[in-house]
Amino acid sequence: VFSGRKNRLADGSEVGFKVIQGGRAFRIPLLETVSRMDMRLLNVEVAVSNAFSKGGIPLNVHAVANVKIASDPAHVGQAVERLLNKTSGQVALMARQTLEGVLREVLSQLTPEEVNEDRLKFAETLVANAQDDFDKLGLELDVLKVQHVADDQKYLMNLGRGQIANMLRDAQNAESQADQITKGEQAKAHQRAQVAVQQAEALVLQSRNGFRAEM
Repeated sequence: VFSGRKNRLADGSEVGFKVIQGGRAFRIPLLETVSRMDMRLLNVEVAVSNAFSKGGIPLNVHAVANVKIASDPAHVGQAVERLLNKTSGQVALMARQTLEGVLREVLSQLTPEEVNEDRLKFAETLVANAQDDFDKLGLELDVLKVQHVADDQKYLMNLGRGQIANMLRDAQNAESQADQITKGEQAKAHQRAQVAVQQAEALVLQSRNGFRAEM
């Protein structure tokens, strides 16, 4: 980033810097200073505790995000104005604080069930809600993964136990129905066998009677 002289952008506006990405440029001594911005990905851990979800249940959420300084020309100016000469640690801290604020906001709009049952959709909602704030900071949110959701009141744990109980009940009902069907089929098969035996005995008796009549 070359600072110190006015530079006209494509939209006609003027800024006090010029950004060089992957190329070379000459610095005018005394008039310009040169700074570098690290565009590598930063691993940012995001965690909130007792963040109230929709319905009033406080949740604890832990997520991991990959963040980097924006290289998009549409937002690189914001990056220069807000992040130039900041360390990677300072950039990561800004990203973490922003994501934690967005995380609390999104949690307030979702029930604990919605947060816990579809982690991917929850993460996508976080990314969408953080986009505007990150654009203003000149940051890019590359990946965000929700790793853990819990609550001190054990609401989610009890909810999971209830779901397991329902699954066991459904399995037992299905097994009982299958047993009833099996027993019904066995009774029908036994009845058919008895009829077949009776028919066979009748034929044998009829054959004997016919044989005696011929004698």
